Amino acid sequence: MKSQNYILPLCDLVFLCLGGVLAAMTQMEIVNALPVEVTQVGKGSAVVRHDKFKILSLTDNQMVFDGQSISEQQLTEAAANQKIVLRVQKALPTERTVRIIALLAKANAQVSIEVNEINESLN
Repeated sequence: MKSQNYILPLCDLVFLCLGGVLAAMTQMEIVNALPVEVTQVGKGSAVVRHDKFKILSLTDNQMVFDGQSISEQQLTEAAANQKIVLRVQKALPTERTVRIIALLAKANAQVSIEVNEINESLN
């Protein structure tokens, strides 16, 4: 029966190591990111009053802001303190969309995102 006395310290040691590993893993999950509010909506459409919002359409080839083609350099100035609906294609690369959202955040714009699942022009 002497072998049973060595099991309890071994169990304590295993649980202590497991706790240390879990504590170390929680400290590794620090990520800096842009604050983005994401809401889940069903398929359908929403009524948007266009007199309150400016529309920024983003495609592979161009960027159209309020009906006129615009470059990324002009966007920060044009979108300053505006309420903007960002229309993007679902197939658009994520890096480009995130870069545009970062530019709009720098311009202190309030942004809502609308994703178009159909590959067509958003003008």
